[in-house]
Amino acid sequence: MSEEYTTNAHDLAEAAKLQAQLEQDSNANDNSPSSSSSAHHQYRIPSVSIDSGAYKYVLITALTPNNSHNNKPEVFVHSKRGAQYHRNVAEPLIPILKQSGYTDIRIKGGGRILRCDDDHIIKIFGYSYGFGQADHALAKDVVEKSGKFVGYTVTWSNDGY
Repeated sequence: MSEEYTTNAHDLAEAAKLQAQLEQDSNANDNSPSSSSSAHHQYRIPSVSIDSGAYKYVLITALTPNNSHNNKPEVFVHSKRGAQYHRNVAEPLIPILKQSGYTDIRIKGGGRILRCDDDHIIKIFGYSYGFGQADHALAKDVVEKSGKFVGYTVTWSNDGY
């Protein structure tokens, strides 16, 4: 079992600061002319990255490079071994998304993901104090459509922490 960390006032403040920065970035992108796509290193970011074991995850949406007027965001489901808080999962992904030209990046919530390779199961559940509860049904759909876990049974529940 992974070490447990209790969300505290500092973590809540840091999560709120991260959300506010993303909101500010989004508003700045809405009010500025389109930047040249050559300024970004464009490569596809995997929509799903789930470490084996039981860890915190975040659900993030972002508009894809060169397609920001499509208004259909790409959805990312990422977990991270050793993340003390949900923001520790989001923090390394956000700069990669930005550098790759993604815009309107939003953290839509979090929870936990249990990935058991021996039993070929993935369980999505719980919530994040800092970002709120993710749409676990959407996370399940993204995991299944990614093709990374063919043969795994993927389930979700709003129960648990």
